[in-house]
Amino acid sequence: MSHTDQEWLTLSQAAELLGVHPTTLRRWCDNGDIPVKLTPGGHRRFRRTELAAYLEREDHPSTAEQNTARVWADFALIETRQRLVQQQPQPHWVNAFDSQRRDEKRELGRRLMGLIMQHISMPDNDYQLLVEAKSIAARHAHNCYEAGLSAAEGLEATAFFRDTMTEVALQMPQVAQLGGDIQMRLLRKLNQVFNIVQVHFVDYYDSVANQRKE
Repeated sequence: MSHTDQEWLTLSQAAELLGVHPTTLRRWCDNGDIPVKLTPGGHRRFRRTELAAYLEREDHPSTAEQNTARVWADFALIETRQRLVQQQPQPHWVNAFDSQRRDEKRELGRRLMGLIMQHISMPDNDYQLLVEAKSIAARHAHNCYEAGLSAAEGLEATAFFRDTMTEVALQMPQVAQLGGDIQMRLLRKLNQVFNIVQVHFVDYYDSVANQRKE
């Protein structure tokens, strides 16, 4: 057996391999779903071969979560594009992004939706997932600034996407079949993440603008 097969991975490396957020991987470990080793310093380590075996299981938690997130993301992005085409007159920010920035916006949207879907079952007072939301906000702000948009226009784009995402979530069969309490939990998570994104969007946009002025 090669050295690579025996390689131990950090939490972030293992999460990347599994395609989930580190917070989700912590939850799976706490539930006993994934083998984990603690170092003397209390850090989690994962054996690559055990993660590979876990991915081959048909019942591992990531399958349903990732599939639902992917369907939701694709549905919302399609709906967003259709609404943008149909909306007249179109907002200034619609045509401000070149093809590369539009691709990045789609990727940010997928990350945001995956984040919300992966953490719908997390406790309401668990804010570790919001670290990723802040990262998304920073990239969105940088993207808008480089495209020559004002902070207000960037927030308008965020609000448009937020409204579409909320409506799509309620229309999806996977969500519609959930109980009322779980639906409300999903909407709270969605609003919680978007609130963080909008606040940190403004903070990051202002910091970038101030740096460019100096």
